[in-house]
Amino acid sequence: MIDRARIDLGSNIIGRIEKSGRTFEMLLDPEKAWEAKKIIREEINKRLKEGKEKTRLTPEDLIENPQIDLELIFESFIVFEDLRRGKKATDGDMEVIFGHTDGKEIGAKMLLDGDIQWTKTQRDEEREKKLKQIISIIAKNAINPQNNKPHPYERIEKAIEEANVKIDLMKNAEEQVDDVVKKIRSIIPIKMEQIEMAIKIPATYTAKGYNIVAQLTHVKKEEWQKDGSWVSVVTLPAGLQMELLDKLNKLTHGRVQTKLIKS
Repeated sequence: MIDRARIDLGSNIIGRIEKSGRTFEMLLDPEKAWEAKKIIREEINKRLKEGKEKTRLTPEDLIENPQIDLELIFESFIVFEDLRRGKKATDGDMEVIFGHTDGKEIGAKMLLDGDIQWTKTQRDEEREKKLKQIISIIAKNAINPQNNKPHPYERIEKAIEEANVKIDLMKNAEEQVDDVVKKIRSIIPIKMEQIEMAIKIPATYTAKGYNIVAQLTHVKKEEWQKDGSWVSVVTLPAGLQMELLDKLNKLTHGRVQTKLIKS
């Protein structure tokens, strides 16, 4: 029997949620859970960028999301009080705390609000990947205002280390660049080169197009046209211009309209 028998985690990790003084645990696949958390973060960021009133996701949102397969993320939908000891949570406790005993819904809530014990390798690999992406963006777009020359990759990396900058594993690299630059200004003189661009995305592609623009730029002005198209004026690091244009052209099959306003 599983109950009260010590559980072998294998390659899985523990997800935990504490509520009303009680702790509930479930077993997750680390890679699939990690991907789900990134999807959740992207959806929240998208809602924030769009200025939606409801930015918080619910367990139902996760259950209905075709990109998130809870059946693959969780080893099972058994909820434990102490997973390592194999001690299951009682139906009575779950009813009192959650108002139901649905393990799938509790699992979804755990992904949203719980504490998940990511593997050290996973954390280290993701941090290194994000750090390299951030440094690369800064190296392409930042200059030393004292001589108007770019900073070498190694100098930026050393400044980040000296400033003890913390990398957020759940945010994409582009979102963190501005904050990192602000923190390393006390170590090296640095300024990001920005350009300003007007963009018009046809109605058919506005949902995905908006998401691309919001991830890579700062939207200064925007307007929805009568035909459903989206027009905006954005600022972005000069080095991200080609990436933005490539993504928008690929999405719209070349139908996006852009104009460089200021460089």
